[in-house]
Amino acid sequence: MKEVLQRVKEQLEQSFAEPRSTSLDGAIHELEQVKANAGEKRQMIEDVIRAVTHAHHARVELAMAGDESATNAFAEAYRALDQAIESYSDVDNDPV
Repeated sequence: MKEVLQRVKEQLEQSFAEPRSTSLDGAIHELEQVKANAGEKRQMIEDVIRAVTHAHHARVELAMAGDESATNAFAEAYRALDQAIESYSDVDNDPV
């Protein structure tokens, strides 16, 4: 799951850098497929999908005008992906 999230994050970064030439359709489809196996993290994955979908729709605005709201959509998706990736990291914060 973590690998998929990292791959989607890379696609998001590429789409931000080249909004006219890079689509996020594949990333959204990939997230939809892994959502079924997300278990207790299903809601988090749904939130990531929603954020990436907003960024996908903002691509045109970003390409044409560099609109601030479009940039914010990408920033929101980026943060959502970062948090999701972090939740799959094997960090043990339990005190001994």
